[in-house]
Amino acid sequence: MRRGRVIVALAVIAGALVWVLVSGLSGSLVYYDTPTELMAKGTAVVGERLRLGGLVLPGSVHVGPAATTFVVTDDTTTMSVIDHGDLPELFRPGSGVVVEGALGRDGAFHADDVLVKHNGVYAPPQPGETPHSANVG
Repeated sequence: MRRGRVIVALAVIAGALVWVLVSGLSGSLVYYDTPTELMAKGTAVVGERLRLGGLVLPGSVHVGPAATTFVVTDDTTTMSVIDHGDLPELFRPGSGVVVEGALGRDGAFHADDVLVKHNGVYAPPQPGETPHSANVG
């Protein structure tokens, strides 16, 4: 009888630990849809807060007085992005980006945050260079 209670108590504790682990991991996962996946969802996601990821199509970046427009591709589908904020310093045509915002009724993705994927390679400044003048690309 006593052994059964211990087993039940251990099972409850193990279940609680698994639940805490799973709920903690699911809250920290960052996901995004590719242009192909987003187009497949259709108008059901118009106005919904989403993340779109892909590569900035070279030659598609146009900086205007009120907004910057560019095209994101996954090598299958392209999607226009309109951003009214400041772009990160590492933003370049051909670079990987994740944009956060909403799909508009006009078919364009209206971004309010642009995150640039980088290669993770760190190159320390050469002797005599300051960190600001070091090559970061």
